[in-house]
Amino acid sequence: MPRPRESMGTVMLVPMARRPDDAYPWERLPADDAADGVTHAHRASWVLPAVPSSTSRARRLVRAALRDWAGSAAGEVPEVAELLVSELVANVLRHGRGEPVLTLLLRDGVLRCEVEDEARVPLRARDRSPDDDEGGRGLLIVESLSRSWGVHPTSRGKAVWFELAVPEECPA
Repeated sequence: MPRPRESMGTVMLVPMARRPDDAYPWERLPADDAADGVTHAHRASWVLPAVPSSTSRARRLVRAALRDWAGSAAGEVPEVAELLVSELVANVLRHGRGEPVLTLLLRDGVLRCEVEDEARVPLRARDRSPDDDEGGRGLLIVESLSRSWGVHPTSRGKAVWFELAVPEECPA
């Protein structure tokens, strides 16, 4: 089955046809029969070109997805998510390998954003960068503004993720 394509300006973004759990991008997942009630989730994933403009493209994708999923109820979450996704995509473009894969999951009041690349080099936030360094603060920003973050190995390389709490009035 060919992968669906969506045209966004001059760059073609190719959403991944299937994730490991066989969910399609933008698909509203079926309700889970959780012990405490019904849970709904939204999931989307895109393969981004390994070019500098993918950082701004990722911000627009995050903004559009959260607008569709949560509307105005998301509060400041879209702005924070855009900033942190920018940091992760920029890190892949500067230090990683291959095309970044951006995945968003909104479930149970938590937004999880993940950026995967082909590099297997482990990451860690620096304790401090000298004041005159131009870089080195991206993961510190992610650590400071997210409720949690981390890195895990994948079949392609590694994925860096963060989570943000979404206001309860936001329908997940």
